Amino acid sequence: MTASNASRDRIQKIYDSHRGLYAPSLVTEAAAFLDDLLDTAEKHGHDRTDQSQGLSWLVMAAAEATSSKYRSHRNKRTYEEVNQLTRALSTELTKLGLTITGARNGVGAEPVAGGPTWGLDGRTGLAVSIYTDGGWDLTVNQQVGAGSVHSIYAPHTAEGAKEVAAIVHGILHGEIADPFRRRT
Repeated sequence: MTASNASRDRIQKIYDSHRGLYAPSLVTEAAAFLDDLLDTAEKHGHDRTDQSQGLSWLVMAAAEATSSKYRSHRNKRTYEEVNQLTRALSTELTKLGLTITGARNGVGAEPVAGGPTWGLDGRTGLAVSIYTDGGWDLTVNQQVGAGSVHSIYAPHTAEGAKEVAAIVHGILHGEIADPFRRRT
């Protein structure tokens, strides 16, 4: 799937303003959708580059429509499918050099030296879960209490697990903004 850089940048700007985390393949998919929408708008006499003509809402429409496919799963996954995705995620996190740890739900990854930490002792890492009827969720790997949950919008596939692992790796190494810190 290909998409123009202009559409990719516009979609990324929308996603950057949201609370969730978005896999690169999702950005590309949404950008390709936006390109198709803008192609159709051009056929009806609109200039795809002129945002004053009211086409800016198409950016939001493409971003939201694409991400909504990854918020939940229309047909429940089996427990075996969830286990396969969880194993795929564990494998990918390990390939990236992260230490896997126990988690209340899903897969836990320990913090890395020099990266952000969480918890009272500063040694708490992150956990990723996927459920039979939902998408990927990222939480602080705490055993008690409910904390913030951030959705990771990525395909519910082994390739999606690879992208999720790269996002977790990026957060743990400080390469991706820590979603659990307040934005200023």
